[in-house]
Amino acid sequence: MNTLTAPQSESPQGIGRLSPAGLLRRHAQQTPDALALLDPPNRPGFAPSRPRRLSFGEADMAVEALAANFAHVGLAPGDCVVIQLPNLVESPLALLAAWRAGLTVAAVPMLWRATELARVCEMIEPAGLLGMSSYAGARPASLLRDVAARRLSIRFVMGFGPDLPDGVSSLDDAILDGPAPGFVPRANSGPVLITFTARAGEPLVPIFRQQQDVLLQGAMNVMALSLDRRDILLNPFPLTGPVGIAMGLAPWLIGGTALVQHDPFDHDVFVQQLLTTGATVTALPDTVLDRMTEERIFSDPQCVLRHVGRVWSVPKLGERAATELPPGRGGFDLYPLGDLACLIETDKAALKRGTVPAGVFQIADGEEVTSFLETSLPAGPQPDTKEIAVRGPLVPQRRPAEGAMGDPAAKDPHGFVKTGLFGETNSDRVRVSRDTELIYHGGFTIAASELDGLYQAFLRFLDAACFTLPDPVLGDRIFAAVVPNPSMPVSLAALCNFLEERNVAPYKFPEKLLIVRSIPRDAQGRIQRDQILKQI
Repeated sequence: MNTLTAPQSESPQGIGRLSPAGLLRRHAQQTPDALALLDPPNRPGFAPSRPRRLSFGEADMAVEALAANFAHVGLAPGDCVVIQLPNLVESPLALLAAWRAGLTVAAVPMLWRATELARVCEMIEPAGLLGMSSYAGARPASLLRDVAARRLSIRFVMGFGPDLPDGVSSLDDAILDGPAPGFVPRANSGPVLITFTARAGEPLVPIFRQQQDVLLQGAMNVMALSLDRRDILLNPFPLTGPVGIAMGLAPWLIGGTALVQHDPFDHDVFVQQLLTTGATVTALPDTVLDRMTEERIFSDPQCVLRHVGRVWSVPKLGERAATELPPGRGGFDLYPLGDLACLIETDKAALKRGTVPAGVFQIADGEEVTSFLETSLPAGPQPDTKEIAVRGPLVPQRRPAEGAMGDPAAKDPHGFVKTGLFGETNSDRVRVSRDTELIYHGGFTIAASELDGLYQAFLRFLDAACFTLPDPVLGDRIFAAVVPNPSMPVSLAALCNFLEERNVAPYKFPEKLLIVRSIPRDAQGRIQRDQILKQI
């Protein structure tokens, strides 16, 4: 059992009586002029309009106006809306407004294209889509409108920013107009947030989160890091997965801190924000953290950080040296567990080991002890492997209407949910290993079988498969091994053009092409990716 001693703070025992939008309203009433949200300074370079800075009072008014607009146009409690927004002020505003209107949000990455968006729409049948007029030279709202034109369930397409395409209503105008008279916040008894991951052989796995799951993630981090309203969180992770929720949205709501957004990742801009915003807490991928340590950023007199976190990625989760932080800077580890939840540890010794706790993880708050998560290692598909499973109040629940059969995110009879990660017990720790059929690239989890299918669909190939090589920044670099059709020319550019025509997310494109005589497979027809490189 792992126990941390927390400072005096609001007990998580009362989380079930709270709501995310209700917490924003409480902060707005108690500290209306305190800083709530702040955009990155380079926003005009990739998104329309200048950087925004909102107090809690202003953020609550914007959320109220958006929620009233959602109700006014006819979105009903329980309806689902797909939100595709960058890590800007609009992202938490839209999430909270949807929840105040009683809606379920499916939060999807900015890099998704028509192929991925269409799959989500087939899966959850949303009533509305919401995006930006422009982002990094692209026109996301136009893409959402085109996707909506082919889906009968979608009744509304809405967007932020100027020059929205025809058929897309302006949410900026809704904020300027203010809330319609008579709007009353509405409840949603179902999931409030759907995020997406992958499992071996399952390219798109929805994770259904209740509001309690979101708030408990925030409560755990607030307690572990002693956060309060004086803290400023600098968050470089989008609110489309567990890390962004754990280090941005959830502790911001629970602790009443300020939330400084950063997107897309730019090292120099991040350092500028770190030194000029008064940020007291941040977390970074391990390679970025190492670089900033080498550059002595944390020793700069302008840096007022209290806590610096390392976000561990699966390919690098293992033995390594601890990051040496200057005196007064507390270090912590954040472990994403199969895109289900994040576990936080503030013990500096854990920074040296890179393994996750085994058994029950608890935090003590005075005389109360709260259990957030329990890890287990049930038998895996092979005799020598065990897949890590988790249970507890922090773990999202699958949608009740779905049966357990065929659902890779379903509970087992003991209440555990498999993470897609493998491991072995080492004393009171679990050493994590990876599933070779999952690819971890730039923060995304990808099923290798999905890339196999995409590359095999190209008519110039007789056969194809993906394989990876480790990269200190990306995690996995993606390559394609192909058996070419002798009568057709083969090139990486031609394959990428094919994938682009199919409107596939660009992070699924291979970096290079490797021509091979055959794709190695075992007796059951499974691709042997470790054998591909031996053909060179």
